[in-house]
Amino acid sequence: RGFSPLSFRYLCMTVRYRHRMNFTFTSLKAAEKALTGLRQRIWLWSQEPEATGHATETGEYRRRFWDAIESDLDLPGALSLTWEMVRSELPGRAKMDLLLEFDEIFGLDLDKAPAENTVNEEVTTTLKVRGGHREKSDYATADSLRGQLASDGYVIQDTQDGTRARPKTPLELRQEKWPSVSSSREVESHLDQPAELDFTFILNAYGYPSDVKRCVEGMLKHTGNHSVEAIVIDNGSTDGTGELLEEMLGQYPELRVVHCDHVIGDAASKNIGLMQSRGRYIVVMDGSAEITGNILDPIAERLSDPTVGIFGPWGLSTSDMQHFHEEVDDGDADAMQAYCMAFRREEVNTVGLMRECFRFYRNLDIDYCFQFKDKGFRVVADSSLPLIRHEHRQWTELDDGQRDELSRKNFGRFLKRWGNRPDLLIAADAVGFDNQQFHH
Repeated sequence: RGFSPLSFRYLCMTVRYRHRMNFTFTSLKAAEKALTGLRQRIWLWSQEPEATGHATETGEYRRRFWDAIESDLDLPGALSLTWEMVRSELPGRAKMDLLLEFDEIFGLDLDKAPAENTVNEEVTTTLKVRGGHREKSDYATADSLRGQLASDGYVIQDTQDGTRARPKTPLELRQEKWPSVSSSREVESHLDQPAELDFTFILNAYGYPSDVKRCVEGMLKHTGNHSVEAIVIDNGSTDGTGELLEEMLGQYPELRVVHCDHVIGDAASKNIGLMQSRGRYIVVMDGSAEITGNILDPIAERLSDPTVGIFGPWGLSTSDMQHFHEEVDDGDADAMQAYCMAFRREEVNTVGLMRECFRFYRNLDIDYCFQFKDKGFRVVADSSLPLIRHEHRQWTELDDGQRDELSRKNFGRFLKRWGNRPDLLIAADAVGFDNQQFHH
């Protein structure tokens, strides 16, 4: 993901070593931002003159810092004191000297900041030329040179003491590429607002650009007279999927893309789509499925029945909560596979979002179907819907051992919640998990 290992070190220092740290990529981004701030201050302060006459103030900060360190290695307290010092009225050079002294404990390599921010002779020359244009009030040319340096990967800072330039940090380069999120909690939910469109397609893009392109094009080719949007969640891909989606944004006004800065899991990704949806009907797709004809009219017709909660082409049935079979071509089913599953957007407020403990896709669709069945809704299948299933790479990219382990864990999560609910199954003689031994 491009994070510096020292950013993780900084994050660890925000928690006392006796306590468990709740790691998230959101907190790691915050730690990298804070560490970047310290490095930039060191770089700026290193260009200031030596400071004298502040021994009393620096001595007090030094005493308080070591008090925190000697208090059972209170690194969070020492870090808080450090930021208090950084924001104080001490001269920059005095703060730099203290910060570098503190860093002998922190180990953040802050002494390397000036060298890391050094620019080459070509950039220095461009800055001088730009400064000459500013002195002549030729701001158009000066701004053009500033833009050129920015596109080359530099940050330009105009101050009273002159103009400085430094290389952009990895964090700045990532944020400049496109906005991204680290979890579904960072995304605003529109589910409490009225629907604005007929349909919302949702695709969790877990990589494989050609599959994503084929799936999205199939969605948007067969919309008929319906108003639609396609929300694609770029789930931490590193194979060019994000770049492809950015290109497709210019081709398809119906397309919306949310980039994740790491793989957040299948359920969390789909929840982003659910929360962002604006269509009356939601169609969750998988990149291995391709729409080849009119599926929206049949979906709207079936979901006009208020008893139907979920509709799709590939239904499943079971009589024992353990073995789900692909044998429902038409009519009521116990669950629907998420290669293509549709439901009314308004029902999400009733049944809830998907459970984000399902990071792997397997059995998440069954679990979500049971959330609907628990609220009294039916799951209905129609295998005549015009779709094609291609190779499912999220499955085939794993070896047998990985697939079995991830599937078993997810099925255990499903059984823990629904295993004793045979009343939700179609079969009159269905039995629950409590009455048998799990041997999946």
